[in-house]
Amino acid sequence: MFKIDLNDLSGKILLATPAMNEGIFKDTVIFICSHSEDGAMGIIINKPLKALSFSSICTDLKIEDDVALELPILFGGPVEKNRGVVLHSKDYNSETETIKCTSTLSMTASFDILSDLAKGLGPINALLALGYAGWAPGQLESELASNCWMFGKLDDEEIFSINFEKKWSNSLKNSGVEPSKISSNFGTA
Repeated sequence: MFKIDLNDLSGKILLATPAMNEGIFKDTVIFICSHSEDGAMGIIINKPLKALSFSSICTDLKIEDDVALELPILFGGPVEKNRGVVLHSKDYNSETETIKCTSTLSMTASFDILSDLAKGLGPINALLALGYAGWAPGQLESELASNCWMFGKLDDEEIFSINFEKKWSNSLKNSGVEPSKISSNFGTA
């Protein structure tokens, strides 16, 4: 297993447990972008929105897309579902809009990053999510204590992979847990 600092979960991977088998969080993999005493914010990274394309979003926003970019569009979570949030490699930075999540990953929620991506000036690796997952102060910690979530592990390449259906099980395996061994009868000790 690996050590987790519960005071700062930024950059960690959350996996929905079988306790979350109802509703939108079933089998989700969430990358936590920020976590503090004020709450937490993350992006679901394994739920593609197949009906949308980056090109159609550029058209809707009147952005000239000079590059035929096949950027995955994801359901990022139930909060602000019409807001675009880009999880990306550290090679892109907007002084006022980019949040550093880890030493290699950042998150930017701005019109400029979408425009830059369309022009081929954006980050090398990116996922565009519509919406995000948010937690009020203490809410995520409470959900962790109630066994709603467990921690997983994915490297950057796996985070940006378009093999969405394997992210949950791969994250478990990377953590040393065999997915078939996960029980729906979670308890507390």
